[in-house]
Amino acid sequence: MGKVIGDDYTGHGLYVGTVRHRRFNPIKHSFRYPIFMTYLELDSLDLLLEQKWWFGTRPWCWVRFRFQDYLNGDNVTYPTTGKELKQAVLEKLTQLTGMDMSAITRVNMLGHLRYGGLYFSPLNLYYCFNEHNELCWVLAEVSNTPWNQRHYYALPILTKSEGDKSQKPSQRFTVEHLKTFHVSPFNPMEQRYSWLLNQPQTVLSVHLETLTLTDDKHQTSRYLNSCPEQTRSIKVFDATMKLKYQPFTGHRLGKQLILTPIMTIKVIIGIYWQALKLWIKKAPFYNHPTRS
Repeated sequence: MGKVIGDDYTGHGLYVGTVRHRRFNPIKHSFRYPIFMTYLELDSLDLLLEQKWWFGTRPWCWVRFRFQDYLNGDNVTYPTTGKELKQAVLEKLTQLTGMDMSAITRVNMLGHLRYGGLYFSPLNLYYCFNEHNELCWVLAEVSNTPWNQRHYYALPILTKSEGDKSQKPSQRFTVEHLKTFHVSPFNPMEQRYSWLLNQPQTVLSVHLETLTLTDDKHQTSRYLNSCPEQTRSIKVFDATMKLKYQPFTGHRLGKQLILTPIMTIKVIIGIYWQALKLWIKKAPFYNHPTRS
């Protein structure tokens, strides 16, 4: 149900590990909990979904891949196959950047599925590779609760000329951009994000820092790595996922389901439980910018 070619993890897999959140300012707060996520190669996704009676697209499947859950699938039209979802990813990247994505030949999705009919995923990442198995782009699909909104960030990775094979699998990449989507009522909008990513392999790492700018007049001029050097920022929050790869098999997925039968419920409960703790600690509260 998964394939590994050399040191490059190109097929279906599970990533199992921990996620840690730390808040530094104006109050201190931190937590860590175990997590697992599926890593699915979209071109061959449909074949995978046909292999197990309890895992697939059918409504009664305990582990269900519902195409409407991804890439604005609540619209009138949505992807219905893995290849269509891949195409939707490329179209979203083009929409966000205005750039041609024809060099991308493979897309793998790191995210949550439906468990017991329930779905919520704060972050899905679509890793986009060229024919040399170099990571070119990452599309970040961010969701919030209770507003049930989604937003997308296009994270550029490969900046070398086409055909340059010098990218190392162990290389880590930094991308910065303005925050343009309300996620937590305990973080204001006037912030920027700094991502530290690696190419998925034995260990997958995602580190996200939330930075508050100390010079607000530069807010509107910042995009990706174009921030003025003289403008300083303060790290107020970070989140880190450290996950280890496992080939995707029914046995391994079943083991994770025994430990956490409904991962999505665990995620949602965790969000509101930590929000309650922040409220008790009297963390500053920020209304939704469009619903205040």
